[in-house]
Amino acid sequence: MDIHYHRFSLEEVDRVSEQITISYTSAYKGLMDSAYLNSITKHHWSPILQNSICNGDTCIIATYNKIIIGSSVFGTINTEEGKCAEWHAFYLLPQYVGRGIGHLFYQNIEKEMIKQGCQSCVLEVLSSNKRAIRFYLSHGFEKIQTFVVEEYGMILSCDKMIKKHSN
Repeated sequence: MDIHYHRFSLEEVDRVSEQITISYTSAYKGLMDSAYLNSITKHHWSPILQNSICNGDTCIIATYNKIIIGSSVFGTINTEEGKCAEWHAFYLLPQYVGRGIGHLFYQNIEKEMIKQGCQSCVLEVLSSNKRAIRFYLSHGFEKIQTFVVEEYGMILSCDKMIKKHSN
């Protein structure tokens, strides 16, 4: 597959939001309240993505035949241990999950994190999202914390994970 990666622009935000909506609702089906998932509109993520771009976050899409098949957003913070990527989002369209595309996309994202000087990366994932957790563990992440959040009337258990980059 000839997949292309690039930073997306404000002009592409609505198309990326549509891709995330499809990916998000598929990824969390059975893990989150179905009424909540069904209420998410295709442009739900647009203002969030616009803020990410305006705040300097790195927003990358994967395209195949000019179709957005995946997206990723991460920001950076400075910690006592050095610069750290905070990975906010990583979503693939469901028909591309389990085909090795996530692995290739991850390699591209990690390269960008290292290029920006990040010594580590942190992310949060639903504790019940076993597929995602297996993916992150297979790419060198380790669980460092479990916590509970309340969002949209749901009580959700989440795992915080970290990976130290070997620059």
